[in-house]
Amino acid sequence: MYWRIKQFQSMTAEKFTLILPVVIVCVILSGLFVYASWYMPEHRDVTVEAPWYSLDGRYEYRAIVSEGNPLWPVGTPLTDNPVYFFAAAPELQTTFFFLAEGEALDLNVVSHTVAVLSMKEADTTYWSKEVAIAEHAGPLQSGVYQNSFTLNMRDMHRQLNEIKEYLGFQRGTPVVEIVTTAVFTGTVNDQPVNEHRTYMMPITLGAGYYSVSENLSFTEAVAARETRTVEVYPPVYQQYAAILLLLVSVGMLLWVVISRSPRFKPSAGMLQALEQEAIHARYRDWMSRGRFDQSITAHRIELGSLEDIISAAVDMNQRVIYDDDERTYFFVHENILYIYKPA
Repeated sequence: MYWRIKQFQSMTAEKFTLILPVVIVCVILSGLFVYASWYMPEHRDVTVEAPWYSLDGRYEYRAIVSEGNPLWPVGTPLTDNPVYFFAAAPELQTTFFFLAEGEALDLNVVSHTVAVLSMKEADTTYWSKEVAIAEHAGPLQSGVYQNSFTLNMRDMHRQLNEIKEYLGFQRGTPVVEIVTTAVFTGTVNDQPVNEHRTYMMPITLGAGYYSVSENLSFTEAVAARETRTVEVYPPVYQQYAAILLLLVSVGMLLWVVISRSPRFKPSAGMLQALEQEAIHARYRDWMSRGRFDQSITAHRIELGSLEDIISAAVDMNQRVIYDDDERTYFFVHENILYIYKPA
């Protein structure tokens, strides 16, 4: 292996003027590849959804005691009760709030509220009737629009019972759903808006009482699609491949420079000795160590290379003897001395 390295180093030194420009170009190109991979991202236009504005529709209510009773004085407001009684507080004062938050918000709102009277059982609605409650229009002031109205729950309960008796159908639970449709137009952050949302407040009617759903707030975030320019870098494996290529190119440049240095340039004799050592190591299994006797009088045949004497020994089923001191390879067969002595 050492001999091969030295041989390659010698070849590099001989071809220095041809190899050096090529290696320098490789270093420059790999350096540019590293710079492009790490510091020159591609700019692409992508469509993304960005926060635009948020909406919150909610109902607030209170039942005012309007009938004399043994529990509350007349005029007492009732809120957050599990049930309200027709006999004490048949009317529900309700306010619908529509809130919007956003940058440079300028919206006008039109709200239309109806009460949907129905008989329901599980996921089945047997019948329903829509009754208009209120309609109102106005701008958002500080992001808030509101519309107040009064719901007479006792009257709605009476209407439900009249329909039940007329139909002669008693199945289901009487439900009143207050449905408000808010249509809002204008601009948010100088972008036009023309949308509508529907909000609901379910009320369940019982024998002498009614109860209001607890979930009366509905929040929503609205996003806008916009085009943005983003920086896209190559994959990580490409970035590290670029660094590896640069390191290899720099290593090649150092090798070329070192190979040209007289200090590291092997002589012709050293290369020849290294080559001879490599050949010797290759055929070590066909040789034995010994001493060459100069007094051998057999007929002598000198061979031109180590490969030749090894081939001859193999053909004659002999082993080659190697004398370290004399640097001589030989064997004797049928009184003939076969010998090879490197120059």
